[in-house]
Amino acid sequence: MGADNPNPLDELKSLDEQIDSIANLADLKPIFFRLDEIGKQYPGDFDVQLAAADIKQHLVNRGKQLKSAASVPEASASAPPPLSPDLEPPGAPAPPPPLPQGAPTTPRTPVRPPSQPSSQPAWPPLNWKRALWVGALAGAGIAIIAIVLLVNLARKRNVVDITLSGGVPVEIVSVPPGAAVRINGEQKCTSNCNLRMAPGNYQVTAFLDGYEPAASGVTVATGQPASVNLTLEPQAQSVRILTDLDQGKVVFDDGPPADLQEGQFILDKVPPGAHTVKVTGKTGDASFSFEIANAKAPAVTGTVTTHNLVAVLVSSLGNQARVVTNSGPTKLALNGQPQGDAGPAGLDLKNFLPGVDEIVVGEGKDQRNMKESFGPAPTLTAFLKSDLNIGTLIVSTGEDDVRVFLNDKEYPRKTKRGQLRVRTIGNVAVRVAKDGFQTEPAQTAEVKKGSEVRLEFKLKALPQVAGLQIRGGTPGAEVLIDNKSVGAVAGDGNFNYNTVEPGDRAIEIRREQYTPKKLQRTFRAGQTVVLSGGDAILAAAVVNGTIRLARAPAEASVSYRRADENQAHEVRGNQVELPAGNYIFTARAPGFADRSERVQVAGGETRTLEFALARERPVVTAPKAGGIDDFEDPGAWKKDGDLFVHKGGGFVPYKLPANGVFTFTVELLKGGSVFRGGRIRWCVNYTDSKNYALYELDRKNFWAKVVEKGETFERGRTQHDLEKQKSFTIQLEVTPQHIVHKLLNGDQWIVLDTWAEPGRNFSEGKFGFLIRGNDEIGISDFKFQPK
Repeated sequence: MGADNPNPLDELKSLDEQIDSIANLADLKPIFFRLDEIGKQYPGDFDVQLAAADIKQHLVNRGKQLKSAASVPEASASAPPPLSPDLEPPGAPAPPPPLPQGAPTTPRTPVRPPSQPSSQPAWPPLNWKRALWVGALAGAGIAIIAIVLLVNLARKRNVVDITLSGGVPVEIVSVPPGAAVRINGEQKCTSNCNLRMAPGNYQVTAFLDGYEPAASGVTVATGQPASVNLTLEPQAQSVRILTDLDQGKVVFDDGPPADLQEGQFILDKVPPGAHTVKVTGKTGDASFSFEIANAKAPAVTGTVTTHNLVAVLVSSLGNQARVVTNSGPTKLALNGQPQGDAGPAGLDLKNFLPGVDEIVVGEGKDQRNMKESFGPAPTLTAFLKSDLNIGTLIVSTGEDDVRVFLNDKEYPRKTKRGQLRVRTIGNVAVRVAKDGFQTEPAQTAEVKKGSEVRLEFKLKALPQVAGLQIRGGTPGAEVLIDNKSVGAVAGDGNFNYNTVEPGDRAIEIRREQYTPKKLQRTFRAGQTVVLSGGDAILAAAVVNGTIRLARAPAEASVSYRRADENQAHEVRGNQVELPAGNYIFTARAPGFADRSERVQVAGGETRTLEFALARERPVVTAPKAGGIDDFEDPGAWKKDGDLFVHKGGGFVPYKLPANGVFTFTVELLKGGSVFRGGRIRWCVNYTDSKNYALYELDRKNFWAKVVEKGETFERGRTQHDLEKQKSFTIQLEVTPQHIVHKLLNGDQWIVLDTWAEPGRNFSEGKFGFLIRGNDEIGISDFKFQPK
């Protein structure tokens, strides 16, 4: 009824006009149901909702009238039964007592006289007070409905209100709506929605098939309703052409021919619109057309044409997939489950999930199987199979640049995008290798004609640290590695430290009244150096002598070393006890000339050293400006046009002391994933891998963080609103007292973050970029002006 009417108000008017002409109660039900359908189709249209509610009330009144008319002639019935629940709107008041035939029922529609006059005596006059109360209640009900409609319309369309007890109202809106919303990683609602949340800081993330996830932080404060607006960007779409051809060309749209690489061709970031693909090889060819639209699976259009090839095209998005073949119908199975007949018209797959899926088409000698990994992003994958006596081996490692060995012979290509496709036939033994990863056991497979066999290798990274153990040592002795204290020997004589950086390290074990022990050891990643016996036990020291110090100026620092050693120690306080021997004491103070004295310390003797330092004439030298060549490994930066490019490597340190102003332009060339947005990272005040100041930048935000003892703390986040830029120009000022970050916006420098903290020397440690995994950055105009 009215299904083809484009204007819902016209249909509602037609339904309203039909109500008074209906004489049978059962004939009102289709109108009631249609009113419900129209209300659900237009939930945010105020005019439609108001008209539907008004007509529904008209329908209820007409139903009551028909009930009353049917019950009056029956002497056994003193009152009509209630209206059918199918017609009673939710929350409608109870029906009033029946009225006599001919009495008025509603102001909008006069009651038609019955066909047969009633033999019952006339009803008593209507109680006007009762009628007044009924009218008041009906008017109050209509007012409440109108208020609810107006409140709902004040909200955005399609907003779902999830009300929890207590909490602060938080509105979450996404563009487009319909995204799954997670708060601190926990699924909460589907946008757009309203929540009530306890005060605190939250991370809100929205997920929607065909779009990149969007995230934003929100601070919820008591008595301050909050809102989060997330704009989801459509995911880039890809086209993959996977064949068993040894050679071939691919023409995409009207572009120049491109060579198949080991039988495959992959095109990323395909723009929206109509496209064509033509593949030609020595033994066959194929062509097809398709259309790309944002946030939708690629759509195969037209006919898939082949010569001496079988074409199976898979269009996928999230858990949706559709298969189109060049011929058919032909049997199709997904992961061993029959799906029906595939053909040129296409077949939607059931129970498809992102991940590794096996698709089998055909039967008997014509059977072809494809075993490939499908991601959640919109992708068109074209499998082209010949009738050659060849199959495909897929070596999956999850890592790029992995070496692959087939029957103990290294294959000429390495893995890309985490896997390698190899044309082969018969039995094959496969092993893989990559520096920095454990050796995995070899695997074997039998590759048959027209089939695809997939071998999965789970590579595990080798440990990047070494360990130190002391067994049977001196309890309470302090342990130092490269002059840095790493703990003390426990009461049972044992000590463990498992985060030693590989390399040659100086180990010192010392305790007061004992002769310290100094050792040199080589640490290798994943291995532990064990000290025991004579290497772990300290000998009791001989009676010490005492040296008292008198300094001028008072702030002068004094250090000493044994005459036969180079290791110096600072004197804390105004005296120091030392074992007998020859020592050299040196006093220093800013603006004064250093002074050294050789002292013979005898056991039990107390001596006083007086240091009166003479002022020196300051020598002012212009600090040397730094550039890209002053990184500790400048050769790791590869010149590419105007950029110096660096891939991975973890912390990439700058060798000059970080006391001055760094200026550079940086761009993220590769990084991030579906679940992790790409960020540019750099460090200041870097003393070791567990202690440094960390700064991160993406296309929307700037983060300031602190890493202390291996734990990361976020100091603040700033939204810079330069998301359309690919590169960013940063100015970083480092002094012992503070760190200041600025971002160039046009010709204006914007302060992103200032950090000052009493007791911290920010110029200590290193400056450098932190490039994780396979991330890749490019920098230009790198300058450093020391202070």
